[in-house]
Amino acid sequence: MKDIRKKIHESLLSESVEETLNRIGIITEMAVPLKDYKGRVDGLRFQLVENWCLCKYCQLYDKTSNNYKHWLSELKACINNLKFLEIKGTSSKRKTLEKMLVKDYDYNDPYMINRIIIGKFHEEKITDVHQINSVCECFANSIDNLINVISDDDIIIDDYIKDTFELEE
Repeated sequence: MKDIRKKIHESLLSESVEETLNRIGIITEMAVPLKDYKGRVDGLRFQLVENWCLCKYCQLYDKTSNNYKHWLSELKACINNLKFLEIKGTSSKRKTLEKMLVKDYDYNDPYMINRIIIGKFHEEKITDVHQINSVCECFANSIDNLINVISDDDIIIDDYIKDTFELEE
């Protein structure tokens, strides 16, 4: 059973954002039931963490990486797909994300983030333990800001990405 879960986990981590959206079914409505929004979060949460961490890695340790722009665009696509989908009814997007990402999935715990990204980082030949741990700490400490950009319509994604990864204009 554990091997099956590991294989499923690995296959989910290797998907691009586009492949994930095709797998979970692109929802074209502007507002969806809470269950569907949670499904979207579940479908994108690994790519969200991976791409954020890969971008942070590039910012801190490899600004000239050929993949940096690609990972930034994948991250932006993940954020867009969660930000611009509203939840029908009175459910709060912020509270939903806080419950799922922090309380349920422990995305404020660097160890959990490490468990999510380690396979992808090794695939990308990023193996320095100190650097990986540093990136995991950064993500865990930034989860509230990520939730804010997804849930607050006044925060512009490009500004968040520019500020978070200290990109020049």
